[in-house]
Amino acid sequence: MYLRRSVSFALAISNILDVTTAKPPNIVFIISDDQDARLGSLNYMEHVQKSIIGAGLDLSNHFGTVALCCPARATLLRGQAAHNTNITHVGGPGGGYPKFRRSGEMNDYLPHWLNKAGYTTAYIGKFMNGYGANSPPPLGWDIADILISPYIYAFNNVVMKRNGERPVHYKGYHQTDVLRLKAIDLLKTFTADDAEQKPFYLEIAPVSPHVSGGGFPTTPQARHMHAFPGVVAPRTPNWNTADDELQRGKAAWVRDLPVMNKKVVEASDASFRARLQGLLGVDEIVEDVVALLAKKGLLEDTFIIYTTDNGFHLGQHRVPGGKGLPYIEDVNLPFAVRGPGIPCGKVSTIPSTHVDIAPTLLDIAGLPRDQWPPFFDGRSLLPEWQNPEYYATADGDVDGIEREIINVEFWGSATAPAGKYTTHWEHNSYKSLRIVAHNGRQGWLFNRWCTGNQTELYDTVADPYELRNLALDPDAETQRLLHRLSALLLVTKSCGRESCRKPWEVLSEACTESSVPTSSNDFMTLDQAMDSRYDSFFESLPTFGFQMCLRYQLPSNEGPFFPAESEDLGREYRDAATDFAFWLNNGTFPVDTTSLQGDLAQRYMSLEDLSAGARDLTDEEIGWPSIKCEAPDYCGTDDDD
Repeated sequence: MYLRRSVSFALAISNILDVTTAKPPNIVFIISDDQDARLGSLNYMEHVQKSIIGAGLDLSNHFGTVALCCPARATLLRGQAAHNTNITHVGGPGGGYPKFRRSGEMNDYLPHWLNKAGYTTAYIGKFMNGYGANSPPPLGWDIADILISPYIYAFNNVVMKRNGERPVHYKGYHQTDVLRLKAIDLLKTFTADDAEQKPFYLEIAPVSPHVSGGGFPTTPQARHMHAFPGVVAPRTPNWNTADDELQRGKAAWVRDLPVMNKKVVEASDASFRARLQGLLGVDEIVEDVVALLAKKGLLEDTFIIYTTDNGFHLGQHRVPGGKGLPYIEDVNLPFAVRGPGIPCGKVSTIPSTHVDIAPTLLDIAGLPRDQWPPFFDGRSLLPEWQNPEYYATADGDVDGIEREIINVEFWGSATAPAGKYTTHWEHNSYKSLRIVAHNGRQGWLFNRWCTGNQTELYDTVADPYELRNLALDPDAETQRLLHRLSALLLVTKSCGRESCRKPWEVLSEACTESSVPTSSNDFMTLDQAMDSRYDSFFESLPTFGFQMCLRYQLPSNEGPFFPAESEDLGREYRDAATDFAFWLNNGTFPVDTTSLQGDLAQRYMSLEDLSAGARDLTDEEIGWPSIKCEAPDYCGTDDDD
């Protein structure tokens, strides 16, 4: 058995070497904003389906570890869980662009590493909340053409800043068209016959299908505004839950929600249609990227990745819209990849997360591992992408990594956008643990909330829509399970590096030290940990609980820590950021959201057409000299979540 696996693993590694010993491949990374996987949005994206999913690998068990824009993007760029980046919300004191910069994390993140591997790096679109007209540019990128606050969600009023230069207004264009034209122009530059022969990394970050300001639906291009008439949000079994007893089994503010009335349902359905319409413009980006690479003869030598920052719900558990919850709709994400060595038209059920993406990109880029940062919490997914069937059938001991465990966390407030029925909830902090049903194993969702440390437990195999909270009245066997999951959460909620990849090993070693007969080889999965000889060990462990609901991470509020050194929470690799400031736009430039842009003619316009009507913002419009808004107190970013 061991020999068979060793040979298979060697073959997988040889596939990687075929890629990494040659000239590194180009990479195009496309990330939408707030796109669901579970509500079927990908089914409406023809070119994502045909050119990426159909020509590559669909990762059906890919997860985000924090269901909010800015923390999710920091996780992607650093390869760390949010509790280690300490970017925990979209504004101060929890997060935002100024905190990411002040913490020093911008000095050691993805573009720097790719530059070291010989790549030209470029970023187009939404970067992080709180990046404004007066903000210094993000470090590391050769080209960074970024949407600025407070215009990020004003889809018909596009203002961008390239490499920190004076902001430019692109009048008369829809934001998604502007990003598409800019991205394609960069691709033409990178692939020109006289271009420098360097591999490139291009990240394209459209804002759609994120809501517009005030919780109102996203604004699609005018040419797509009448698509999908009559389509409504999927009526999943957990949509607008009619059973009051099941709803009362939920925690925090969700448990007290009323059944959505007709007006709220209509608003939720309108948001669903607008999201699908908005994604048609994103699909056009995919279409044009693929077409250009094919024309240049580079399509088969380029990795194209499509994903989003976090998921979205529309009516599930009576919540009319939004993100930020630990339930499956918000954390299971669209993720598909095509490229050298990637099998065509396959689906992988191997669990993975956004924490794994940075090391995967460095693996693709061929950067030697001794030049990787020491703080990665995730793993490279490249071997699994290139040989998904082998890794899907392996018992989990092929490399000692425990793939079934997904850590999810959240701090602060949440919003349920539904147009004029939008609501806001202050106390939404939780720590969550998901055992992903994979390879025939059991699946569970275990949540611990800040509101009185309420606990939820769902059997995600028998109850895939997470309706029946088994923690309310557990029988003896469920109580044994709760002890195991509570112990596992104690490790994952503050894990770092190896303990994030192998949390069972942390517990197994502690169990061995407590004189319970075991070994790390016997204790790598939940199935193995359920052995009754470990009952006394798991019952003896302390229980995690919040001291209070806060809008940011505070170690003294989130103990105990297991092992004790995990209280470091990544501070070894970042600076303190208690004195960061938001540079607010105090200008007079109006936000015009009344005129609709993006008609059919604009689908075929060029960058020259776009540039002809563009102009620099004046000092008065920008608001120079700028106003400095100090954190740690929240001063706002003029951005929605």
